[in-house]
Amino acid sequence: APIVPPAKTSSYRCGEAWSTLVHHRPSGRQLLIQGSAGFLPGALAGRGAEVAYLGVGQLGVQPSNYLTRYWEETVTAVGARCVVLIHWDDFFRPLTKPLRALPYAGDDLDVTLRTFAELARRDGVSVHLPTLWQRTDPWT
Repeated sequence: APIVPPAKTSSYRCGEAWSTLVHHRPSGRQLLIQGSAGFLPGALAGRGAEVAYLGVGQLGVQPSNYLTRYWEETVTAVGARCVVLIHWDDFFRPLTKPLRALPYAGDDLDVTLRTFAELARRDGVSVHLPTLWQRTDPWT
């Protein structure tokens, strides 16, 4: 069942994939934050978001049909027109250095990027990587 804020921290258990829908009340806009590359089929049905921040860590080592389902259960489900890929970088590397992908043994980011580029072209969605330490407006 969805957790409705305010909620205790203990309500958000580890080891699960969480979908967070953010409603920016002044603009009426919404965005999705999918922190990890997991999904519950149908969980986002009937929800809407213009932008989706998608966790993509270790997607590149999953079967190709999983990447397609992940895209459909997140981006397609909420009708997002813009996707920002998150949780892909090497978390053992300090943030004082430029971001780089996890080593190949843990992931293959190139596979994820190629697959999502094809899906984005098919669906008319833009895909971006965030820039470290740079403010951004998710709706521009």
